[in-house]
Amino acid sequence: MRLFLAILAAFGLMTGVALADPMASFYENTVEVTGADGAKRSVLINADGSYSQVTGDATLDGTWEMKGDAEACFSSAATAETGPYCVEAIERAVGDTWGLTAPDGSSESATLVAGR
Repeated sequence: MRLFLAILAAFGLMTGVALADPMASFYENTVEVTGADGAKRSVLINADGSYSQVTGDATLDGTWEMKGDAEACFSSAATAETGPYCVEAIERAVGDTWGLTAPDGSSESATLVAGR
């Protein structure tokens, strides 16, 4: 019986790890993106699969979804012809900065900033 409980507990722990959401730290925070040309935009990613991208006074709404375990793909009216903008889905902490490659091949920089 103890062996059964130990196996059950281990399975529960493994399931929790397997179900960890690499995007969870994004839901209450803001991704500040700076393009190669210096243009800045804010991206607000929501747990329900929606997102908003704010550039100046303009807001573009869209949807996102996980592709497998390691890729998040973002779709909107702006990506209708080119297909979704997919990025590596890695858990990030507030203050982290990382590089991205824009759909046009240019380099961008992203930072996870606290709050909305």
